Amino acid sequence: MQPEYLLPQSAGRLNEEAVWTPTASLTFAQLEDRTRRVANGLRSKGIGPGSGFGILSRNRIEWPELVMGNVRARSKYVPLNWHLTAGEVAELLVDSGATLIVVDDDLESTGRQAAEIAGVAEVIVLGEEYETWIAGQSDDILEEGSIGTPLLYTGGTTGRSKGVVRSDQDVPVASYTKLAERFGENLHMPKTGNAMLCTPAYHALGFAMMQSALGQGYSLTMLPRFDPVETLRTIQDRQINATAMVPTQFIRLLKLDNEVSRSFDLSSLQWVLHTAAPCPRWAKEEMIEWFGPVIVELYGSSEGTGPVTCTSQEWLERPGTVGKASKVLTLSIVDDDGNDLPPGEIGTVYVKRHDGTPEYHGDPDKTSSIQLPDGRFTVGDIGHLDEDGFLFLADRRTDLILRGGTNIYPAEIEAVLSQHRDVADVAVFGIPDSDLGQAIKAVVQPVEGRSVDAKSLRDFASQKLASFKLPQSFDEIDTLPREASGKLKKRILRDPYWT
Repeated sequence: MQPEYLLPQSAGRLNEEAVWTPTASLTFAQLEDRTRRVANGLRSKGIGPGSGFGILSRNRIEWPELVMGNVRARSKYVPLNWHLTAGEVAELLVDSGATLIVVDDDLESTGRQAAEIAGVAEVIVLGEEYETWIAGQSDDILEEGSIGTPLLYTGGTTGRSKGVVRSDQDVPVASYTKLAERFGENLHMPKTGNAMLCTPAYHALGFAMMQSALGQGYSLTMLPRFDPVETLRTIQDRQINATAMVPTQFIRLLKLDNEVSRSFDLSSLQWVLHTAAPCPRWAKEEMIEWFGPVIVELYGSSEGTGPVTCTSQEWLERPGTVGKASKVLTLSIVDDDGNDLPPGEIGTVYVKRHDGTPEYHGDPDKTSSIQLPDGRFTVGDIGHLDEDGFLFLADRRTDLILRGGTNIYPAEIEAVLSQHRDVADVAVFGIPDSDLGQAIKAVVQPVEGRSVDAKSLRDFASQKLASFKLPQSFDEIDTLPREASGKLKKRILRDPYWT
């Protein structure tokens, strides 16, 4: 049988707060009880080992019990990006084989449309319907076996989303919290305290933060959405010790008026993880100066290219690095012919996981396309290693601009343009050019209430970039196509020029 308490610390803290949101909270006792009922509810729908269900919901109080109920049911849940259309959600339901979808009440229309398209008969709406379902379930403890895990889909920033299957979460239910301990150890996370989730729960970062915080005994604060001022206020008022953010959130915090941003007491912070997208050097420097040396960088992916980690001190000693490989993997840099490159030379980043090579769900051809014969795999990032094994990224291969025979890395240009006071967000990519092969295009999202002058931007960039790296044209856009996780869907901007 599975353990009485999925979270061992619950036994001594039953009446303490486990999860808090602005509208609801759960004690450890309530969380454990509801987790068991979710597990039995899933089994009553025929969902267990080898089968799964989807979750289409914004950040709300039910997320942890659904995730942990899935662990006890030993099934697979598919976290669904609520920015997707009904048709896109349906594709993931079909690909994953999900037979049930749990939907947020304000996403019910999208969820029901997706279920109809995918032929999924069971839809449960969070709120009254969900509460009735939970209340009618047994709190029996199920049989022991390997934990239920998420079937994470890649963000689709360079194409169609793909489900990733990894071996590193194959542990018994009784050992569930070992995953949290491993995550915390690899990422220098404090042992316990108050944690805050301010990124989407459907994203791999949100899942990891939720699982690791609760698994290590944290009280978890969940924000329904990211608002810069409310995030700072929450850190202060709830004495948050640990949280995770993405670079776009850093930039939004840094663009606040100093009188506002510096009015909050953030001294409780001991650990701030950032990942999901490249962080401009200027933003990293300013965040360390503001928050203190509590910032830890994680380079990784749904496929398992991490954890590669970097503390604030390591980054200050080697500005620009994303860190060094943890003990569960080995990094190498490979040229286009499959040859290993020495330290300092730029090539494609390959990873060898010691616990096995990841697979794409139902797509063996895609799986083999990212691998070398020895099992090393890549997600297409370009970079180099220094003599001490610290990784420095240049860009993604799909984003590389080839202009007049010269490689140009958009991330470098974006990092410079993002410093301009009028720029809230920016994307740089190559477009066709009959003379030099590709021209450099910059698409800029202005800070709210401001506009962006192309000449001013070009003059600003020319102070920090060589002339051949300067964009030939600038466009202004209300909002760049980023996922809530911070990943930029650059292909949406770039593809029309190449079609």
